[in-house]
This record gives sequence, structure tokens and C-alpha cells, in this order.
Amino acid sequence: MAIGGLWRELRRDKAPAWTALAALGALFFLITAGTFSSLGVVLPDMVKALRWDWTGAGLGFTLLGLATGLASYAPTLVTRQGGVRLTLLLGAVVTAAGFLCLFATHGLKLYWLGAVLAGFGFALCAIIPGTFVLARAFRARSMAIGIYFTVGGLGGVAGPWLYLAVLRLHGDWRDYWLCLAAAVLALGVFAALVSEPPAADPEPDAAEPEVIVASGRVYRAARSWSVRDALHTPQFWIVVAAYTTYLLCEVTVNGLSVQHLTERGASFTLAGGLLSAQALISVFARAAGGLAGERIDPRKLVILAMACLAVGVAALALAHGLPLMIVYAIGVGTGYGLAYLATTVLLLNYFGRERNLELFSLMCLVSTLASAGPFLGGLAHDRLGGFAPALWGFAGVAALVLAAVALMRPPSKEGAR
Repeated sequence: MAIGGLWRELRRDKAPAWTALAALGALFFLITAGTFSSLGVVLPDMVKALRWDWTGAGLGFTLLGLATGLASYAPTLVTRQGGVRLTLLLGAVVTAAGFLCLFATHGLKLYWLGAVLAGFGFALCAIIPGTFVLARAFRARSMAIGIYFTVGGLGGVAGPWLYLAVLRLHGDWRDYWLCLAAAVLALGVFAALVSEPPAADPEPDAAEPEVIVASGRVYRAARSWSVRDALHTPQFWIVVAAYTTYLLCEVTVNGLSVQHLTERGASFTLAGGLLSAQALISVFARAAGGLAGERIDPRKLVILAMACLAVGVAALALAHGLPLMIVYAIGVGTGYGLAYLATTVLLLNYFGRERNLELFSLMCLVSTLASAGPFLGGLAHDRLGGFAPALWGFAGVAALVLAAVALMRPPSKEGAR
């Protein structure tokens, strides 16, 4: 199937599907920009203005990540009980409340509460409900989800610039959080209004569990699996391991790479620029993965992603010159972008759409373990004199997961039993 064929397949979907994609993508863009992307840029000004120490300020980042991961099953519970519209509305309200706490804060406790609420709202608004709607609204679901993830990734690139734009308009960090609260609430309401999935899913023909395409076979389950049966397969846990590994590498690199590279002789500007370049590369990788996921087995994309992560993190561990630093940025950016999409689509293809909401939520919940990466890296730095030993360990984890995915084959009900 050529690119033109994929585009024709997407055009078969009705206007409401495209409206939902636009609304959900805009919400994902804004909530990504306002949480993980820009908090690190806004925080120094908050610390300076409120005279906090960095121990308390840094804890807010940890709470943001933990709240996002631990709340991963909440979208499933709310959606199954009240529908995806309620999930998006609740998520928008909770996220806006978190931003308002940051707007009003004068002490660490309200700041921590704001970070927790923003993380909880992120879980309700982004990724899980968006994937749930788009997987049912589009026939070319890999491309649709790829567009969605790409737009969300652009929010990660844009976040710092949005804050700088507020400053140029003579605002301050309080104005920034207030603007974000209003924008998230408005977009959340709009997304909820246009994002109810269709009553009848555009499923592939049940008699054709495999879709034959020009470049090979893309396996898709003929029937959706139950949660219990899926949890009894090694394939589910291997996909979860791949998802957790890419998050482990990404959150560790985001938290430690600038300090690691400056200790290796790079300037602060170069180290920060490489981190931004990595984020931008991941956006292009998501877009490419969304296109390739309709033509190439997502399992192969996960293998490529793990290989890129292993090479990129290993290059960061060495990082004694600009060539290795460039390899790190390209490797981690490509691996992160591809793995983000490919693991999501692979889970969907292996176990079907009916219980994907629960399975994806469980995968996100388990992946909270990745938040230990920066702590382990810091521990290695304090005990062993640098971040390199931890980075080598994480590169090794990516290599092990690569081997497991390479040996994996589609799950069977007999194997589950």
C-alpha cells in the first residue's frame, strides 16, 4: 500500500472523525506543552520569586510524573462508567485546577498539589482517551494515532516558547499558568463535545486476521482478547517492557543529560540544544512511525526503536565529542518517537480494540516504574562519580528488550491457556 493508498484510506473516514482528531490533538498539544515541557522552564522563575530551595521545587516534577503514571487506570474506569466525554471533561477540569494552584501558589504545598492535579489531569485528557476514540473512529488507525502523537509531541517542543511568548507580552509566570488553565478548560470542553466514538467500530474483516500489504504482513487479531487472557500471554508483558524501557530512557535523558554533558566538557547551550533537538527528532519519528505502521509490522518498528535507544543511550554514556553527542540525540529521539507509537499500535494489533482501553491503562500503570530512572542515575553519580554507569545499564536494558521483541511472535489463545 503506497502513501497515496493510505491517504485514500484516511479520506474514507467521515468528517466527525477528523474533527475529533483535531480537537484531541490540540488538547494533547496544550497539555503536553503546559506540564512536562514548560514546567522546567517556568520553575527557575518561581524558585527565584518565592525563594524556594531546589529540593522542594524538584519534588514537584517527581510528583507530576508519579501522578500521571499512577492515575493511568482512571481514564478506563471513568470511560467505562460514564463515557469518554465525561473522561475528557473531568480531565480538563482537574488539569485547569492544577494550573490554577500553580498560579496562586506562594508555598510548596500548593505547588505540589498543583503538580499532582496536573499529572492526574494529563492521564485523564491525553493518550489513553485519545487512542480509545481514534482507534474506533478511523480505519487507518496507525496513521491517525501517529498524527495524534505527532501533534502531542510538537507540544513538547513548543512549551518553552509559549512561556517566552507570555514574557514578551509583559506577563509573568502567574499569567502563564492562568492562561493555560483557561485554554485547557476551553479545549477540553470542545474535545468532549466532538469525541464520542461511533457505535459501530470500523473493524477489519474478522475472517482476515492478517492484513497483507506491499512490504510484508501486519498481524491483527481476528477477535479481541479479554483482559484476563491477554495478561496470561508473554507477548503482553514484552510489549509492556518495551513501553516502559523507552520511558525509562527518555525520562532519564531528560533529567540528567544536560548535567552529564556539561561534566564531559560541553557548554550548557550545546547540552540544552541537543535535548531540544532530540525532542524535535522524536516528533518526526512519530510521524514516520504512524505512516509506516500501516505498511510495516509494528513489531519491527519496536525492534528498530529499541536498537536506536540502546545506541543513543550508549553514545550518551561515552559522549566525549560532538559526533557521539549527535549520535545520542538522533538515537534517543528516533527511538523514543518510534517506540511511543509502535508499542501502542502493537498492543492494539495483538489484542484487538474491545479491551484495549484496559490493557493500555495497565501498560501505562506498570510503566510508572520508569520514573525511578533519574533517581538511579543520581545514585550512581553520588556513589560512582558519574552518570555513565547508570546510562550503560539502561542501554543494556534496551538491548535485552530488543532481543525479547525480536523473538516474539503473535499471541495465541492456546498459548494463553
